[in-house]
Order: sequence, then structure tokens, then C-alpha cells
Amino acid sequence: MSNELLIRQAAIEDLPKIVPLFDSYREYFHQPKNPVKAEQFLFDRFQNLQSVIFIAEQEDKVIGFAQLFPIFSSLSLQRVWLLNDFYIAEGYRNKGIGKQLFAKVKEFALLTKSKGIELSVEHTNERAWHFWEKQGFKMDKKFRYYSYLL
Repeated sequence: MSNELLIRQAAIEDLPKIVPLFDSYREYFHQPKNPVKAEQFLFDRFQNLQSVIFIAEQEDKVIGFAQLFPIFSSLSLQRVWLLNDFYIAEGYRNKGIGKQLFAKVKEFALLTKSKGIELSVEHTNERAWHFWEKQGFKMDKKFRYYSYLL
């Protein structure tokens, strides 16, 4: 087994390796563990071509992932990728894995001729702010974003 880090686009066959980490990610954001629903959610995204997932693997174990959803800008007439989910397993953080995983996301956005990548970060997560700002993200000062939850 190699200790080498591999970052690649995930396929539906990777679901059994992704689900435990995806469920831990949800738990990190105070959602109840539910691997059955998590697997169904990811399966539906793959089956309906609704998202793109990149994974970071080490020794055949998924230790990080990024999930992108396509959105579109009517003003620029271009696709924008929403980086909705990004997570590195505990014990693997602060080792440059997030930076490498994001580099693959950025490469994909460029290859798909997108306008850019958008994401949101909790107001209380300063560590994430700093990480994303180091990757080149700027806080939007032109538009105020709102949510209407049902």
C-alpha cells in the first residue's frame, strides 16, 4: 500500500468509500448521523448528474472530498460552480491536503470554462475564512446573499 495522496474525480463506484466521510461531515455541522440517507443522497446526485465530487485518497481510504453543484449566471451567461461541501477528515488536517484538493477543483472549473467558484462559510468559522482567502477567494461586497428556508 502506498502512502501517496491521490486526488481524483469520484465515480458512483466510490460511494461505499465516500459515505462514511460524508456522514461525518454532516455530523460536524450538527446533523444526525444517517449513513443510509447520506448514501441515497449521493447516489441520486451521481445518477442524475447533479454534482461533481472530487476525493482525496490515501491507502485506498477517502480522507477528504469536495462536492460541486452547477449554477448559472444569467448576467454573464456562464456556469458557476457552487463548492457546497468541502471536508478533510480529522487527523489529516493542516497537512496541505485541502489545498491540493482545492487545486483539483480549480483545475476542473477552468477546464469547464466556468466563470468561477462560489462558496459560503459560517460566520463563526474564522479558520475556514483564512483558508479560503489564502486560496484566493474574496468576500462579496457587491451583493448581499439571503436565504428563504421552508
